[in-house]
Amino acid sequence: MLFDTEFIIRYAGQRGDRQQARASTFVDANLDAPLYTSRVCWSEFAEGCETPSEVSDAMGMFTVLEIDERVAWHASRIGRALKGNGLHIGDNDVWVAATALAYGLPLVTNNARHFARVSGIILKTY
Repeated sequence: MLFDTEFIIRYAGQRGDRQQARASTFVDANLDAPLYTSRVCWSEFAEGCETPSEVSDAMGMFTVLEIDERVAWHASRIGRALKGNGLHIGDNDVWVAATALAYGLPLVTNNARHFARVSGIILKTY
């Protein structure tokens, strides 16, 4: 599963205890699955941190997937389709969705209505 920034912020407790508990419960129920995030989510999360080690500590259980040619190709297709229909979701979210599609992973998010604009993406909410 690929986790979006919103999930990681909640999991790290940056949005309050109740939200952290929901995110932790989801992770605990899915520990048998590999846990991934994208480099874009890493960067978005890092905006709220003071040091790289703070980012590493909070995201230690997630494997960060890098942007490669496959991800870039998916991003180009997503951007083209959504912009052409007036449904753009923002550049960073295009890259996150592209990472999920390129690696064949479901995206864990509470922003399903937003990401549902992306054709072929599998979404999991918590």
